[in-house]
Amino acid sequence: MPKTLRAMYRPPAWSTGHCSTEDVEFLESCIGAQDPNVVLEVGVAAGASSAALLWALDQLPDGGAARVLYSVDLASACYFNPHRAIGAAVAEMYPAYRARWELRPGSDARRIRAEVPIVDFAFVDANHSHPWPLLDVLHVASILRPRAWIALHDIVLPQLGYPHYGAQWLFEAWPFGKQRGAGGAKNIGVVELPRALADLVPTAVMLVRDRAWEATPRADDVDLAPVFAEVTAELAPRLRP
Repeated sequence: MPKTLRAMYRPPAWSTGHCSTEDVEFLESCIGAQDPNVVLEVGVAAGASSAALLWALDQLPDGGAARVLYSVDLASACYFNPHRAIGAAVAEMYPAYRARWELRPGSDARRIRAEVPIVDFAFVDANHSHPWPLLDVLHVASILRPRAWIALHDIVLPQLGYPHYGAQWLFEAWPFGKQRGAGGAKNIGVVELPRALADLVPTAVMLVRDRAWEATPRADDVDLAPVFAEVTAELAPRLRP
């Protein structure tokens, strides 16, 4: 078994767009600080970050035996290679994980709410076009315990040459506790939920109303919890049928 995350984290040559080594070390530090039993990953692709999350769970006091990682992705194959199943990199990078891994192709932050009653820590790394990161966070917020952490990837994506601002705008506007990765991990950060989810509503409404949409979700993609009714009302007139 690899003794350090850096020794394990060697994404296969066929993988692309995965987290950097510094990014997953930031995730490892979050897992160590939070000691979560249930982790939710939104957006899988090759599964390099899935391997890192499983490794981090296995380093916790019980060796991962009582921990579970739910990894959801709407696709069944990697967006960059239709011949590679999502999560396929885990078998090459870290096949001997001890935590339970629930890989759910065809699922997303909205659908998983009906399957997982409570989550301790979430990692959101799916569609980065505004307002998708906001929607993903609001969906998972309703099954996260109060004051839980949500890690957001690609929070400086435009600086890296990809003009998708959803994660950056969400992180910058977050009005509660947050921390950005340092150095090589500047593209990842973590935000803390408030005790009352209703406190998220003003920021969410502002992001929907005042930031240019980079994608237009369908009406059935938005099934937010009742606490976010004001956000849903702001979204509704602009959604696709």
